[in-house]
Amino acid sequence: MFEFPSSRNDWRLDIVSILAVLGESHIKIHAQAITASRLCLLPRLLPAPQALLQQARPKRLPYVEDVTVNGVRRGSKRDGLNFIPNLIHRIDSLPPYAVQTTEIGWTRGQEKVPVVYRTLAPLNVVAIASSLLSIALLIWSALLHDGVAFIGVLLISLASSALGYASYWRRNLPNRVARRMTPIEEIVLQTRWEAFVIVLCKDDIARSLYWQPEDCRYASSSRAARLLGGVVGGLMVLAGVVLFANCSSWAMQAAIGTSYATLNVVYWLVTVMPEAWSWDLRCYDVRSRQDTVQHPNFIAAVSSAIRLT
Repeated sequence: MFEFPSSRNDWRLDIVSILAVLGESHIKIHAQAITASRLCLLPRLLPAPQALLQQARPKRLPYVEDVTVNGVRRGSKRDGLNFIPNLIHRIDSLPPYAVQTTEIGWTRGQEKVPVVYRTLAPLNVVAIASSLLSIALLIWSALLHDGVAFIGVLLISLASSALGYASYWRRNLPNRVARRMTPIEEIVLQTRWEAFVIVLCKDDIARSLYWQPEDCRYASSSRAARLLGGVVGGLMVLAGVVLFANCSSWAMQAAIGTSYATLNVVYWLVTVMPEAWSWDLRCYDVRSRQDTVQHPNFIAAVSSAIRLT
């Protein structure tokens, strides 16, 4: 006959300490976005917080490598499309041999509004919810008189703040102040699948979107980040995981395990959400001048793009 535990206290939940460090792949995907907002400083439960530690912090936002940017008026050329214009054009959604014409201008009254990470972006909403969850777990552990769980939740939550600050960054994009009327620039984007996007915009918009690099400006130096994140944050994570494995209350172990399992599912769901939901692009007025036209072959697509420029 099979034997099963006769009471809940006979069940062993040592896997709770493992759940605390699972989900590293999801957090690595979101690492740069998580640390783009001040809300990364909130003490909270974060699955696999060690994923925020990186050998080298990214110097710029990710960009699409297999796109060629051509400036028609200036005759300039560049390989790779910046992150923000890719949110606007959604290059990956273009079929082969497609031709699209887009006009980008400044939204009236929003010219000086920078492109920033939204306060209520999906990852920020998750950060606020997980911070409230940490507070609830602290209160619950205090009511159960489980000191080990209380200190474990507190350490893990503070470790997330330390690791977040070590990688906290802001978008560093120099602004060009134009004291005269800027000419209209034509930009042609060519994808690896031979699709073309023709962009009509002012010269200052072309510079800010397509030519200037999107660098990251970090709040802390590299040495301070290694000290705060690698040493302080890393030790807090190790201590918290050990404490989770020694919670004296079965109910507390179940609550922590359920919390981490739920957070892993939530971060996985955020992965499938469009990145454009997370960035404030209201300063740009984007209009499609004509519907996307798909051509049968490369020659037809190039001919159409030439006629439109």
